[in-house]
Amino acid sequence: MQLKTFKTIKERWEDIWIFGLDISNTAIVGMMKLQLENIVVIGIATSGLVSIGYLLLIDSLWISIFPAIIIFLINAIAITAFYQYDQTARSRIKARQAIIEITFETIHNGPLQNLDRVLRLLKGEDLPIHKLLPELEKELQHLNQELRGIYEFWQQETFTQEPSLYLGNRTVINLQDPLHEILYQVYSHTLERDFPCFRTLKLKIRTFEPIDESNLTLENKRGLCRFLEEALCNVGKHATGVTCLQVTLSLSGGCYTLSIVDDGLGVKSSRESRGTQQFKNLARQIKGKFRRVPLSPQGTICELSWH
Repeated sequence: MQLKTFKTIKERWEDIWIFGLDISNTAIVGMMKLQLENIVVIGIATSGLVSIGYLLLIDSLWISIFPAIIIFLINAIAITAFYQYDQTARSRIKARQAIIEITFETIHNGPLQNLDRVLRLLKGEDLPIHKLLPELEKELQHLNQELRGIYEFWQQETFTQEPSLYLGNRTVINLQDPLHEILYQVYSHTLERDFPCFRTLKLKIRTFEPIDESNLTLENKRGLCRFLEEALCNVGKHATGVTCLQVTLSLSGGCYTLSIVDDGLGVKSSRESRGTQQFKNLARQIKGKFRRVPLSPQGTICELSWH
């Protein structure tokens, strides 16, 4: 019986073969992201290498495929592990950043507003000392309560893990409730706050229509609540002489709009505040538009719209 002889490629070509497979394997594995995808690609690539080796073996050509398979498997394990680590690290950073943003919004719309009132008392109002001190004491006590309330809220939030929004004075609303209901709660709570311009209000019009929330996440709803809260705070602080306030959540022509309109003097400033930056970012998240423009002869409209 005659034994079949096999030919082998030259050593340098075998090195080039293995090196080329290593490069291509690394590129293939680098594009894999999902666990199931990894398994499928590894199975296909390994089967392909074995098939190539078998077909060449039929033609009496021996080529080394096992080093290539081993290198591919090592690359797959290493790159997949690195990808999973990278994704976990990115998720933690994103979650930490979200907590920072939520905490800032809570402080900005609560304690910082009270601190602003303290500064206005010290700078703006020409009160005798015996009247100024009681006002300052009241505001500082309120500030102290707000800070303690935020601390207690975050302790409870960490324990319960429920999606909620802190409004101050230990008022917490559930973000899983319908949007028109939680916006009404934000509206009612904010108008009870002691801002100077609220004292001149004579007419308050509000309409919160039920809407389709399927395209909104809980964080989107949180952002809309904070938008309404800050817009109302701005009216209370800056809309001098305001007598009419109109707040609406409505649907028109397939477009949802949350609008806050007042007839006060307002503040004209070219500087983009932190709140404006947040609302523009929220508009991008919900694929909508944000605008704050003066009205003629006086007044301001502040609104978010989205489809």
